[in-house]
Amino acid sequence: MLTYTTSDYGYMRLLMKSLLLALLCIKSVFGQKQSDSLFVFVGQKIKVDKFEPKLVEGQIRFDEAFKAKYKVVQQVYGTYRKNSIDFDAYDHMGTPAFSKFDNVLLFVSNHNGKWYHEKYQYFDVYKTKEGKWASCGDPYKFDGYHRKSLKAVKLEFTERVSFDVSSLNVEQIKKWYPEPYFTIKDSRAYCLMGAYVDELFQVKKEGILKARGIFE
Repeated sequence: MLTYTTSDYGYMRLLMKSLLLALLCIKSVFGQKQSDSLFVFVGQKIKVDKFEPKLVEGQIRFDEAFKAKYKVVQQVYGTYRKNSIDFDAYDHMGTPAFSKFDNVLLFVSNHNGKWYHEKYQYFDVYKTKEGKWASCGDPYKFDGYHRKSLKAVKLEFTERVSFDVSSLNVEQIKKWYPEPYFTIKDSRAYCLMGAYVDELFQVKKEGILKARGIFE
Protein backbone atom coordinates (compact mmCIF):
# COMPACT_ATOMS: atom_id res chain seq x y z
CA MET A 1 0.00 0.00 0.00
CA LEU A 2 1.24 3.47 -0.87
CA THR A 3 0.90 5.82 2.08
CA TYR A 4 1.65 9.51 2.48
CA THR A 5 1.40 11.95 5.37
CA THR A 6 -0.73 15.07 5.49
CA SER A 7 2.39 17.23 5.54
CA ASP A 8 3.52 15.67 2.27
CA TYR A 9 0.24 16.12 0.43
CA GLY A 10 -2.49 18.19 2.03
CA TYR A 11 -0.14 20.97 3.11
CA MET A 12 1.33 21.19 -0.38
CA ARG A 13 -2.14 21.47 -1.88
CA LEU A 14 -2.90 24.41 0.41
CA LEU A 15 0.44 26.01 -0.41
CA MET A 16 -0.15 25.70 -4.14
CA LYS A 17 -3.56 27.35 -3.90
CA SER A 18 -2.23 30.21 -1.79
CA LEU A 19 0.44 30.95 -4.38
CA LEU A 20 -1.77 30.69 -7.45
CA LEU A 21 -2.74 34.33 -7.79
CA ALA A 22 0.90 35.37 -7.69
CA LEU A 23 1.86 32.68 -10.18
CA LEU A 24 -0.59 33.97 -12.76
CA CYS A 25 1.57 37.05 -13.11
CA ILE A 26 4.81 35.10 -13.48
CA LYS A 27 6.05 34.05 -16.90
CA SER A 28 7.85 30.75 -17.24
CA VAL A 29 11.45 30.55 -16.16
CA PHE A 30 13.78 32.95 -17.99
CA GLY A 31 10.87 34.29 -20.03
CA GLN A 32 10.44 31.00 -21.92
CA LYS A 33 7.45 31.29 -24.25
CA GLN A 34 7.99 28.56 -26.84
CA SER A 35 5.84 25.47 -26.40
CA ASP A 36 8.33 23.46 -28.46
CA SER A 37 10.90 23.94 -25.66
CA LEU A 38 8.56 22.40 -23.09
CA PHE A 39 8.92 18.78 -22.00
CA VAL A 40 6.26 17.10 -19.89
CA PHE A 41 6.88 13.64 -18.48
CA VAL A 42 6.21 11.16 -15.72
CA GLY A 43 9.41 11.00 -13.74
CA GLN A 44 10.75 8.73 -11.04
CA LYS A 45 12.98 10.48 -8.54
CA ILE A 46 16.66 9.62 -8.59
CA LYS A 47 17.91 12.56 -6.54
CA VAL A 48 17.12 16.17 -5.62
CA ASP A 49 19.99 18.10 -4.06
CA LYS A 50 20.23 21.68 -2.89
CA PHE A 51 22.98 23.87 -4.38
CA GLU A 52 24.21 27.45 -4.22
CA PRO A 53 23.86 29.16 -7.61
CA LYS A 54 26.41 31.71 -8.73
CA LEU A 55 25.13 35.27 -8.48
CA VAL A 56 26.34 38.30 -10.36
CA GLU A 57 27.37 41.32 -8.34
CA GLY A 58 24.37 43.03 -6.80
CA GLN A 59 22.01 40.13 -7.53
CA ILE A 60 19.77 38.94 -4.69
CA ARG A 61 18.57 35.34 -4.51
CA PHE A 62 14.97 34.94 -3.41
CA ASP A 63 14.56 31.22 -4.12
CA GLU A 64 16.25 28.07 -2.90
CA ALA A 65 18.02 26.23 -5.72
CA PHE A 66 18.04 22.49 -6.37
CA LYS A 67 19.57 20.13 -8.92
CA ALA A 68 17.25 17.26 -9.75
CA LYS A 69 17.75 14.02 -11.64
CA TYR A 70 14.77 11.91 -12.68
CA LYS A 71 14.21 8.76 -14.67
CA VAL A 72 11.93 9.44 -17.64
CA VAL A 73 9.16 6.86 -17.19
CA GLN A 74 6.69 8.22 -19.76
CA GLN A 75 6.82 11.13 -22.17
CA VAL A 76 3.61 13.16 -22.26
CA TYR A 77 4.53 16.22 -24.34
CA GLY A 78 7.66 17.28 -26.21
CA THR A 79 10.70 15.36 -27.36
CA TYR A 80 13.52 13.97 -25.24
CA ARG A 81 15.79 11.08 -26.21
CA LYS A 82 17.51 10.01 -22.98
CA ASN A 83 16.30 7.73 -20.21
CA SER A 84 16.96 10.26 -17.47
CA ILE A 85 16.94 14.04 -17.24
CA ASP A 86 18.79 16.60 -15.14
CA PHE A 87 17.19 19.95 -14.41
CA ASP A 88 17.39 22.88 -12.01
CA ALA A 89 14.45 23.82 -9.79
CA TYR A 90 13.93 27.05 -7.87
CA ASP A 91 11.45 27.31 -5.03
CA HIS A 92 10.65 30.29 -2.84
CA MET A 93 9.28 28.04 -0.07
CA GLY A 94 12.30 25.76 0.21
CA THR A 95 12.41 22.11 -0.82
CA PRO A 96 10.26 21.60 -3.95
CA ALA A 97 6.93 19.94 -3.20
CA PHE A 98 7.34 17.48 -6.07
CA SER A 99 10.41 15.96 -4.41
CA LYS A 100 8.22 14.55 -1.61
CA PHE A 101 6.82 11.93 -3.97
CA ASP A 102 8.41 8.99 -5.78
CA ASN A 103 6.63 9.49 -9.10
CA VAL A 104 5.44 12.82 -10.46
CA LEU A 105 4.17 14.46 -13.62
CA LEU A 106 6.77 17.18 -14.24
CA PHE A 107 6.98 20.22 -16.50
CA VAL A 108 10.42 21.47 -17.60
CA SER A 109 11.55 24.02 -20.17
CA ASN A 110 14.81 24.23 -22.11
CA HIS A 111 16.80 27.46 -22.06
CA ASN A 112 20.12 27.61 -23.91
CA GLY A 113 20.50 23.84 -23.76
CA LYS A 114 19.70 23.53 -20.05
CA TRP A 115 16.49 22.26 -18.46
CA TYR A 116 14.60 24.17 -15.77
CA HIS A 117 11.53 23.14 -13.82
CA GLU A 118 8.41 25.18 -14.50
CA LYS A 119 8.08 26.70 -11.07
CA TYR A 120 5.62 24.90 -8.75
CA GLN A 121 4.09 22.79 -11.53
CA TYR A 122 3.66 19.07 -10.83
CA PHE A 123 1.20 16.30 -9.97
CA ASP A 124 2.02 13.30 -7.80
CA VAL A 125 1.01 10.25 -9.84
CA TYR A 126 0.39 6.55 -9.29
CA LYS A 127 0.15 3.49 -11.55
CA THR A 128 -3.33 2.18 -12.29
CA LYS A 129 -4.30 -1.44 -12.85
CA GLU A 130 -4.66 -0.73 -16.56
CA GLY A 131 -1.03 0.40 -16.72
CA LYS A 132 -1.64 4.14 -16.91
CA TRP A 133 -0.44 6.95 -14.65
CA ALA A 134 -2.97 9.09 -12.82
CA SER A 135 -3.25 11.56 -9.95
CA CYS A 136 -5.80 11.52 -7.14
CA GLY A 137 -8.54 14.03 -6.55
CA ASP A 138 -9.96 16.97 -8.43
CA PRO A 139 -7.97 17.58 -11.68
CA TYR A 140 -8.17 21.31 -10.87
CA LYS A 141 -7.00 20.97 -7.26
CA PHE A 142 -4.03 23.27 -8.03
CA ASP A 143 -5.75 25.24 -10.79
CA GLY A 144 -9.17 26.27 -9.54
CA TYR A 145 -8.95 29.66 -11.23
CA HIS A 146 -8.65 27.93 -14.62
CA ARG A 147 -11.43 25.40 -14.10
CA LYS A 148 -13.01 24.06 -17.29
CA SER A 149 -15.01 20.96 -18.18
CA LEU A 150 -12.65 18.07 -17.32
CA LYS A 151 -14.16 15.64 -14.82
CA ALA A 152 -12.47 13.10 -12.58
CA VAL A 153 -13.08 9.41 -13.20
CA LYS A 154 -13.03 6.34 -10.99
CA LEU A 155 -9.56 4.84 -10.66
CA GLU A 156 -8.12 1.50 -9.53
CA PHE A 157 -4.43 1.53 -8.67
CA THR A 158 -1.97 -1.35 -8.61
CA GLU A 159 -1.43 -0.49 -4.95
CA ARG A 160 -4.12 1.26 -2.94
CA VAL A 161 -3.22 4.93 -2.50
CA SER A 162 -3.98 6.63 0.80
CA PHE A 163 -3.01 9.69 2.82
CA ASP A 164 -2.69 10.17 6.56
CA VAL A 165 -5.36 12.57 7.87
CA SER A 166 -4.94 11.89 11.59
CA SER A 167 -3.71 15.44 12.26
CA LEU A 168 -6.61 17.13 10.42
CA ASN A 169 -9.95 18.28 11.74
CA VAL A 170 -13.25 17.53 10.03
CA GLU A 171 -13.32 20.74 8.00
CA GLN A 172 -9.74 20.29 6.79
CA ILE A 173 -10.48 16.74 5.67
CA LYS A 174 -13.55 17.92 3.75
CA LYS A 175 -11.48 20.64 2.09
CA TRP A 176 -8.38 18.64 1.17
CA TYR A 177 -9.83 15.15 0.70
CA PRO A 178 -13.43 15.73 -0.37
CA GLU A 179 -15.97 13.22 -1.55
CA PRO A 180 -16.39 11.71 -4.09
CA TYR A 181 -12.64 11.75 -4.80
CA PHE A 182 -11.72 10.16 -1.47
CA THR A 183 -13.24 8.00 1.21
CA ILE A 184 -12.11 8.33 4.83
CA LYS A 185 -11.45 5.28 6.98
CA ASP A 186 -9.29 4.74 10.07
CA SER A 187 -7.66 8.19 9.84
CA ARG A 188 -6.70 7.74 6.21
CA ALA A 189 -8.05 9.23 2.98
CA TYR A 190 -8.28 6.56 0.29
CA CYS A 191 -8.21 7.67 -3.33
CA LEU A 192 -11.26 6.76 -5.41
CA MET A 193 -11.21 9.22 -8.30
CA GLY A 194 -8.78 11.33 -10.27
CA ALA A 195 -7.43 11.98 -13.75
CA TYR A 196 -4.85 10.54 -16.12
CA VAL A 197 -1.66 12.37 -17.02
CA ASP A 198 -2.74 13.37 -20.54
CA GLU A 199 -5.75 15.13 -19.04
CA LEU A 200 -3.67 16.72 -16.30
CA PHE A 201 -1.33 18.13 -18.94
CA GLN A 202 -4.37 19.63 -20.66
CA VAL A 203 -5.36 21.31 -17.38
CA LYS A 204 -1.96 22.98 -17.16
CA LYS A 205 -1.87 23.77 -20.88
CA GLU A 206 -5.18 25.62 -20.71
CA GLY A 207 -4.34 27.21 -17.37
CA ILE A 208 -1.04 28.26 -15.83
CA LEU A 209 1.11 27.40 -18.88
CA LYS A 210 -1.11 29.56 -21.03
CA ALA A 211 -0.93 32.33 -18.44
CA ARG A 212 2.87 32.10 -18.59
CA GLY A 213 2.81 32.52 -22.35
CA ILE A 214 3.94 29.02 -23.29
CA PHE A 215 0.67 28.24 -25.05
CA GLU A 216 -1.70 30.63 -26.77
